[in-house]
Amino acid sequence: MSERQVEGQWLTAQGWQHGVCCFSETVHGIEPQAATCSTPLFIPAPVDLHVHGGGGADVMQGDAALSTVLQRSASLGTGALLATSVTAPFSAIDEFLLSVARVMRDPPPDAAHLLGAHLEGPFISPDKLGAQPDYPAPLDLGALERWFQSGVVKVITYAPELDERQQVPDLCARYRVKAQLGHTACTWHQAHEALMQGVGVTHLYNAMSPVRHRDGGAAVAALAYAHYAEIITDGIHVDQAAFHAARRAIPGLYSVTDATAAAGMPDGHYQLGSLQVSKCGDRVLLPDGTLAGSCLTQRRSLQVLRQWGLDWQAIANLCSTIPASWICVEGYGIIEPGAQANWIEIQDQHPVAIWLDGKRQPLE
Repeated sequence: MSERQVEGQWLTAQGWQHGVCCFSETVHGIEPQAATCSTPLFIPAPVDLHVHGGGGADVMQGDAALSTVLQRSASLGTGALLATSVTAPFSAIDEFLLSVARVMRDPPPDAAHLLGAHLEGPFISPDKLGAQPDYPAPLDLGALERWFQSGVVKVITYAPELDERQQVPDLCARYRVKAQLGHTACTWHQAHEALMQGVGVTHLYNAMSPVRHRDGGAAVAALAYAHYAEIITDGIHVDQAAFHAARRAIPGLYSVTDATAAAGMPDGHYQLGSLQVSKCGDRVLLPDGTLAGSCLTQRRSLQVLRQWGLDWQAIANLCSTIPASWICVEGYGIIEPGAQANWIEIQDQHPVAIWLDGKRQPLE
């Protein structure tokens, strides 16, 4: 792509800068200009570290489905993501990781960038499955290391109580994988021990032992000790007050959608791994009424965060800069020379388009 130029107000590491951005697939630089009132705002495109599906497809259904998820996620406002498994037989996880590797090598056009995989399970508590399929497994370090050797795993969600000798954080560190506690019934003492080894938190508050003023569990330990934690910002999984409490307590709090195949789709029935789920309005449910991931889009997430009082700089930090920093991926979550030309365009305080590799797509 030849060099292009776009005028706007750009959110950089130094704050807002008005000027003309010169770019191709990556940013070349920003030439300062005097500010005007009519130019759009540009913030780094969201980096979503917890995505199960979208556009009617589930990431565990193979290469074509994964490509559909990436393309639909882009049209809904996501710049880059981690394909996220559900708890499943080991053979299904093997196939999932092979699919992720193939699609990373040959990505579809006009799609969110696939940064790797997030393994949500299978080493989770059978008592905190939430909407996970019923395939929890005892900790198997050999299987975990084999999956890490694929080179595509960036995050693993596990229950610390299954890891009595605290071996998972060390194994993750060897392979530069981020461990996160989740789907766990652990005590706050067990959570604290993991958090002190640099472990993060998966969908804070949901599917974990709760906040209590005595004998609390993983959630209260996260508020007290976590440096990084993801939180679902649909206004359903977590309400406004709980979100603000987490934001005050956890410096590296970041937004995820936990999107399923139902994201960007009409009401109906969809797959979540081996489970059938139903989209009913703005919720995704199991037959018994349990929340089963979400149908949250990035555009809707941005709207919720604005309604909760965050400015665009805080939103960009929450949705893009912090998650990119957590998994140590370069060129994302920031607008600077050499970074990917992946941005959200905001006009009249509303997100209207996503730019991926320097190409503009109107948001749906």
